[in-house]
Amino acid sequence: MSHRDCNVTTGPGVYRWWFPKTMALQLLKPLKGVDNSRILKEKIGGKEYWCLYFGISKDLRQRAKWHTMQKHSASAVKSGFLSTLRRTITALLGIDASKSEQQVNDVMDLAYWDWCATPTHDEAKLIETKTLAAGYFPLNVQENKGVDPSVVQQLKQLRKAYKK
Repeated sequence: MSHRDCNVTTGPGVYRWWFPKTMALQLLKPLKGVDNSRILKEKIGGKEYWCLYFGISKDLRQRAKWHTMQKHSASAVKSGFLSTLRRTITALLGIDASKSEQQVNDVMDLAYWDWCATPTHDEAKLIETKTLAAGYFPLNVQENKGVDPSVVQQLKQLRKAYKK
């Protein structure tokens, strides 16, 4: 993704990450208690995608780059300076931190994201609060009221164990 050919705004907004059904099932396999029937699904080109992650950003273009192009080094993992989505994918798939960058890139290449600009970051936060309360996004941790707390706790534990 380059700034030249990217039509994503540099302003605030909300976004969602969608994964092909087979990859979504693989990602969710370590989490007991996920209600797959509540996950938002969409058919694109005859293929079913599941929406697993919802986020906000002050700069949507920068956030897209952060999730898709970040160097996924062991030091980034240990310092905590790694995209939450990338760390979550790595932890769920049990990928060795030293070999994770290309494997996570491969997963991200299968996924797609959609986004919606908001006039202010505060409006994005308001949308996030409402969406995470009413929706079902099993890869979110913070403010995630729509998913059973035991699932969120499992995800936290997996991510924490991966960081070590």
